Amino acid sequence: QAQLSSGQVATMQNQAPHPFSLSTAHSSHARFDIEFAGNIQSVSTPTLTSASVSSVPTAPPSPMGPPARPRKRKAATLRADDWEPYKERTLDLHIVQKLPLPRVKQMIEDEYGFKAELRQYRTRISQWGEDKNVKPQEMKAIVRKRQKRKLVETNKRPLEFEVRGSQVEPQKIERWMKRHDVLESFLYAPSPAA
Repeated sequence: QAQLSSGQVATMQNQAPHPFSLSTAHSSHARFDIEFAGNIQSVSTPTLTSASVSSVPTAPPSPMGPPARPRKRKAATLRADDWEPYKERTLDLHIVQKLPLPRVKQMIEDEYGFKAELRQYRTRISQWGEDKNVKPQEMKAIVRKRQKRKLVETNKRPLEFEVRGSQVEPQKIERWMKRHDVLESFLYAPSPAA
């Protein structure tokens, strides 16, 4: 092996292609030579191409907008037996004393430590057949009877209606009629199912 002078090494280094030059970009690997003290070594290094750059994993873009709200926890499942010790008190407060359901819920929780969601109270009271809401089919029957008494049986006194122990106010009936386009001056004949 011939010894090269430092001047020859410098000259050869100046002539060696640069690893990132455009002339080597077309190949999959760039080659360049390192010369040191007369030893020539060939070293391969990968070049960055558009295909290799696109395959580099990147972090997913962060979504814009407000952060996601945590999901509300699911209410505990309560069976009919779970409600039985509180049924009488719940119905007394809500139906007899006419307290609003949120207040009933709070009082039962304070007195007994029994926890349930408002919607669970509504469902359970409905299942007990004690809810105050007049169902659509019930209202249809009320309006049919009311109109018959008002327009056909004029010699009789007006009817008063009660559903599950609660009186149905005339204003409530009139609101329902207005909402469903039932005229005061016509007999109401809903479907036979009513």
